[in-house]
Amino acid sequence: MDLLLALKAAQDVDKFVGAIAKVATSLKAQPDVAAVKLTQALGEVSKTLEVVNRATSDYLSLGVDDGALAKSSKLLLEIESGSLRTEVERGRGHCHKIEHIYSNYLNKWFSRVLDPQESAAVSKAFSSLGDADGTLFYQLERVADALQKEAGDVLDLVVKNDQQGAQEKVKSAMAELRPLRKQLSQTMLTIYSMQTQFVDATGAV
Repeated sequence: MDLLLALKAAQDVDKFVGAIAKVATSLKAQPDVAAVKLTQALGEVSKTLEVVNRATSDYLSLGVDDGALAKSSKLLLEIESGSLRTEVERGRGHCHKIEHIYSNYLNKWFSRVLDPQESAAVSKAFSSLGDADGTLFYQLERVADALQKEAGDVLDLVVKNDQQGAQEKVKSAMAELRPLRKQLSQTMLTIYSMQTQFVDATGAV
């Protein structure tokens, strides 16, 4: 699988999320009711990361245990038929919501609390995340397409009764997917931490 573009997209999302995380302390020091909206915007980002991470986990589960392909043949058929792509499309976040939240609720708060350099960095981050449907998130969603093709190759091996070859095919994807899954997990952890912080901050408003 060619996952370089997906990994680069995940790294870029992490960079933009990190820019927001850098000013979290300043924002918490001057809490605003808009903190509720910030947690919602972060939730839209995490939705795409979560659904892509779950899709890769579902696929890799087929190669973990002996006999998993036979026991989970229905899952393999579903992946091969495009179910992961459907799940990713249905579960992903929506960037227009991120842009709407930033423009209508967050911009004024950030401008009031942050210094010009911090405000500019966060504005750039939200601008990129607000336009990510056709760029960053699109590249992440294409992982499901790659897994669909891989599942088709695995299914061919299963039909030929080559269970060992099929399992090895799935296992070989682990090394390719590991950097992406590690990056997704890291970014999700940052998002969850910020969401917790700002949920707490809203209690002080």
